[in-house]
Amino acid sequence: MSEPDQTGPNETSHSPGDCRCPNPRCHRLAGATSDLDELLAAPGVTASVVDGPVGTLADALPLLDQIVGVTAAGPVITNDLGIHRRPSYRDDPLHGGAEGISLRINPDMLGTVLVTEPTPHAPPTLRIFDRDGNAVHVTYLVEGSDRLAFEALSLSRSSDIDLLDELSPERRRPVEVFPVPVDDEAPLDTDQLGLFDSILADGGRSRLDALRTVPAPGFARVCSRRVIAALSHAAALTMPMTTCAAATGCLQIRHDRLDGSRERYGSMVLASRGARTMINFNVVDECWVTSATGVWGATAAIELYDREGRCCFVATQTGPVDLTTYEAWQTLTGELADA
Repeated sequence: MSEPDQTGPNETSHSPGDCRCPNPRCHRLAGATSDLDELLAAPGVTASVVDGPVGTLADALPLLDQIVGVTAAGPVITNDLGIHRRPSYRDDPLHGGAEGISLRINPDMLGTVLVTEPTPHAPPTLRIFDRDGNAVHVTYLVEGSDRLAFEALSLSRSSDIDLLDELSPERRRPVEVFPVPVDDEAPLDTDQLGLFDSILADGGRSRLDALRTVPAPGFARVCSRRVIAALSHAAALTMPMTTCAAATGCLQIRHDRLDGSRERYGSMVLASRGARTMINFNVVDECWVTSATGVWGATAAIELYDREGRCCFVATQTGPVDLTTYEAWQTLTGELADA
């Protein structure tokens, strides 16, 4: 029995084989149109759609208690064990500190939310997809998770909106329409909040267009090998760092010290306590050193973009870092940009 068409009026349909990624096992090359289609077609998987506004569902994630949160951002995957913080949205303040899993979301870019039943090889999950059906964020239940809260979310339907109101009484305000214009007088002259929100608005495509066309002091495109060396050095110094895996409509942001790194044949892993971030630099198309206004003034950032022009990863310094850390980061990235 064939699955119903999941493509909505505002969604993009992909034909089998219509894929530019280099992965020979890509689901599109195999005939599936998206991660969502592949999941629904997988044998033994029982999944159901969770109705209700994506923002309201995301606001209820902290009720699940201990979980593993995984964000998939093309060449970048990050996972962390902990409790979700209440997500932030565009124009909200950035969360600080290392406690909790911090998501920053744009509901306008997100689509279906699914819950899956446990299988012999996988725990129950709550999965968020973008409008094209690509997996964005997955919440895996663990032994310390609140199963009652998960069941409540699983049973949510449009007719049960009062249940969602109980889980998350505050409805979100509407999000501004994207994309972000790039023809302002100074499109890259922004603070760190503007940096993250420009990526959240349209995947960073407008920002990359500006990086390519608008000269800015201290901004430079750099080669991936130098970025690998810089991140490895920062990890060797156990430098505090804000890292961000940037999926479509969902940023998973963490601020904590880097504990270690490993790189082999262009694939890199960054460790930060219980969190791991995997970066496949073989699929990263452009690396940039940029700058945005932070606590200590102009603060450098490393931004990675995939072959579709989407930002997939950011490393920078946010929040109340000490002056020594800030100066060390500025020196490291300054040498990277000048190389």
